[in-house]
Amino acid sequence: MQPGVIYHREIGMNLNELTKLFTLANEFKEGDLPVGGTRDVQLRAEARKEIESLRVKEIIDHVFVEDQVTDTLHRSLDPELTGELARLTVADLKRILLGTNAAVWARRYSGGLSSETIAAVAKVMTNTELGEVSRALFNPLPGDSIAVGAPQHFGSRIQPNSPGDDEEEILFSILEGLAYGCGDVIIGLNPASDDVDTIIRLEELLCSTVERLELPTRYSVLSDIVKQTAARERTRVDVGFQSLAGTSRALEGIVGLNVDGLLDLARGFEGLYFETGQGSAVTNLAAEGVDMVTLEARAYGVARYLNRQTGRWMIVNDVAGFIGPEVFRTGGQLFRTCLEDSMMAKLHGITMGLDVCATFHMEITPNELDQLTAQIVDCAAPAYLMAVAGNADPMLGYLTTSFRQHPRIRRQVRKQVSSAMKKRLVELGVMNESGEADGRGADSLYAAYQRASGDARPLETLRAEARKKVSKLAERGLDLGLSCGANASSRGRVTTRIDAIYAHARRALYAKLDDSVINDVSPRHLRVRTNATDRDDFLAHPPAGEAICAHDASRIQALYRTSRPRVQLVISDGLNANALNENLRLVLPALKRKLAQQGHLVGDCDVVIENGRVRAGYHVGLLLDLELVVHLIGERPGTGIDAMSAYLTYGGDRASRSRWGLNFDHSWTTAVCGIHHRGKQPEVAAEEISRLVSEMLKQRCSGVSLRRPTL
Repeated sequence: MQPGVIYHREIGMNLNELTKLFTLANEFKEGDLPVGGTRDVQLRAEARKEIESLRVKEIIDHVFVEDQVTDTLHRSLDPELTGELARLTVADLKRILLGTNAAVWARRYSGGLSSETIAAVAKVMTNTELGEVSRALFNPLPGDSIAVGAPQHFGSRIQPNSPGDDEEEILFSILEGLAYGCGDVIIGLNPASDDVDTIIRLEELLCSTVERLELPTRYSVLSDIVKQTAARERTRVDVGFQSLAGTSRALEGIVGLNVDGLLDLARGFEGLYFETGQGSAVTNLAAEGVDMVTLEARAYGVARYLNRQTGRWMIVNDVAGFIGPEVFRTGGQLFRTCLEDSMMAKLHGITMGLDVCATFHMEITPNELDQLTAQIVDCAAPAYLMAVAGNADPMLGYLTTSFRQHPRIRRQVRKQVSSAMKKRLVELGVMNESGEADGRGADSLYAAYQRASGDARPLETLRAEARKKVSKLAERGLDLGLSCGANASSRGRVTTRIDAIYAHARRALYAKLDDSVINDVSPRHLRVRTNATDRDDFLAHPPAGEAICAHDASRIQALYRTSRPRVQLVISDGLNANALNENLRLVLPALKRKLAQQGHLVGDCDVVIENGRVRAGYHVGLLLDLELVVHLIGERPGTGIDAMSAYLTYGGDRASRSRWGLNFDHSWTTAVCGIHHRGKQPEVAAEEISRLVSEMLKQRCSGVSLRRPTL
């Protein structure tokens, strides 16, 4: 083989571009197929061999994407260090990193390694080698004794999500997490509603919890850095949050900003928390032809740059497995992804944790994920994992690490939470001097929380009140009140609960729209299908559910022969038809009344899509060429409830030119999520959707460009 050239064994195609070589070298994941990945084992091995022979300078000189991310990453490199490394091959770097002085070498030369070079090293390593390097590199944050990210440390982020942003659910999730010794890195809440008023309310709740209990940890409401900046004008925001990506197009699609814009806002926060994850750019059609491993490394490069420019406290969280089978589907692929990402982040000098997770439509069961999580912590040595009340997040609907797993994992890897948090939890009586915590004591924490607010009632009265509240929350479906030190009956209830959620989610994935519901809410409707041949095809191949089939596309185009409406209502089963079966009657008639009262011209025939994804709504907009589509769709199951979402999309730009298309950018749409009586109340959702429709028609935009009025 000639250096730098790959010969495709089947079709004799020469792939001279380094970008394509990088894609071919990856271990197989479904998410690389759209950018040229292959299932061919021999071809991947040949590509890795070629990459090993590449010199650092060759990789740095190659422009993978012409965008601001690339410019920023190249500018951020230390030219002196880059010069020293220029003639080394990828094989040389691999040998050095597997040597006895890897940590010392990495501290010296990390600033001269481009993100793409780091990705190249990851591609040519086995799982064992990735783990060996990960366990050798640590990037601790400032702190005494055992600090976050130190070799002896293993911590967590408490993720106290609530489908309705209910303050009591959030508070008791935090308290129970603390009782298991969790939360020493950060308390990070994903809001169900991300309007500025909600962000402020939740930031103040987290702040009061941390301050009243005097917790040595950070906190953040994980909306986006733009909304947090707005919230910061009215309340204290401890840590700024933003999802990152490896291309400018992907970044702008997430938050409407490029690297320079992010930096401007990041300077306003005392701490920074970034999230990444393989596959996000690919699934949002923003990969620019680059493979997932390389894009993930570039996202770490962006984080490194922002950290160096601001000098702020910073952590990164790699959400590995959140998207679904279009990125990867098996436990082995999840294991590989976590090892790749851990090694690359550590070599960038970043303190990073993992969200070892899976969706309910992947080929990973709760029991398998539990076993994988323990193996990944042992092999990759992440700074922290997620910690939720039960293995299924009650708002986001995916499987991740529960509070009760953390004490077991800490014992397994013989590591501790940060010394500062251990000291405080011992003082609060929920952890012993050996660092053990079994989940008992949330009632005492509640009593301390209330006392700090000025509540003078006796401690036992407060503890009894806490136990009563937890019991009611458990009756509503939250996994609270069953400590890991409980009896076999309680442990059985824990297993029964997660098994029931898993079974509920699997049923929801294959549910069908109820004809009686559709007829009740939509007397005149048009039923259409996407290109998905059946439900399995829809679940396994998301693009099949993103476009209306040719036959039905022509039927949609024929809906309005003379004048077109301004607003079209679309209904799709999505990943959970039961969500519509349960919520449509409560939302759609009320929404239609409100839109009529506001004088909006709404189509008199609703489009009902079988096996439809969010992009299928954009396709309807393209076919009808109208202003605005309101798309009601079943959310991904796994929360234990059947929640519906609404995607509101204005199809033109401010000059009234159409932007509809199958590659329509997700950042141009606005979502109203978690519609359910245990989440966003249906009547509240109908009011919010109608108000947003009016704003979109007035401002001629939706998504990141829409200025949402303060309530």
